[in-house]
Amino acid sequence: MPRMKMAAKRPRRERPPFQSSEDEDSPLKIRIVKCPVLIGKNVDLDSFTFEAISFHIKDLFIGMGWVSILTLDDKVYPSIVKELYKNMSSTPGSGISCLLRNKRIRITQDLIRSILHLEEGGVRLFTTKIIPHTEEYDLVEACCHVTGKHFEASVRLSTNQLTLPCRVLHNIIAHIIVPRKGHLDEVDHYDVFLLDCILRGHKLDFYT
Repeated sequence: MPRMKMAAKRPRRERPPFQSSEDEDSPLKIRIVKCPVLIGKNVDLDSFTFEAISFHIKDLFIGMGWVSILTLDDKVYPSIVKELYKNMSSTPGSGISCLLRNKRIRITQDLIRSILHLEEGGVRLFTTKIIPHTEEYDLVEACCHVTGKHFEASVRLSTNQLTLPCRVLHNIIAHIIVPRKGHLDEVDHYDVFLLDCILRGHKLDFYT
C-alpha cells in the first residue's frame, strides 16, 4: 500500500495583543485602519474679538461651557485611536464598549465628559439629520438672527449670507464642534440652530 504524504500544518499566526478576533478583516475595520487620525485643533479664542461691535467669541463659548473642547492640548496616539474605533461594539443593555489591549472598556457618557472636560446640562440633541425643536427655538427667527435679514425656513443658507461673527462661529463649528466632510460653506438647519443657541447663550448637551 503506497505511503500517503501528510500535509504540513501551517504555523498559526500570532495575533497582536490589542486586536479583536471578531471580524478583524471586515471592510469597515479595514477602512478605519487606513483612515488618518486628525489631530485636534487648538483655537486661540483671544484673537477673535470684534471691537467695533463689542463681539467677543470667547465669552460666547465660555457661556456654552465649550472652551475646553476648543483648547484641548492632550497628546494623541493615532494607533491607539484606530484600535479603539476598530474594536468598538454596541450590545443591547450594555451600551458601547471597546476591546483595547485585551481590556474591555465601556464608553459611557461620564467617560466622554471627563475626556472633553464638559459639564452636564442643557438641551440634549441626538441627531443632526432633522430640524431641532425646542420651546425657545424658531427656525425663521434664528435665520434672521444669524444673517441680519429675513429668510424663509425653506431657504438653504450659505456662509456668505451670515454676519461676519457668525461666519467665524460657523467655521469653528464645521471644523471642531460638529466636524464634517464636503463643502464647508453650506449652512444647514442644524448649523443655524447651533449658531442661534451660541448667540443667545442657550446651553446644549449633544455630546451624550
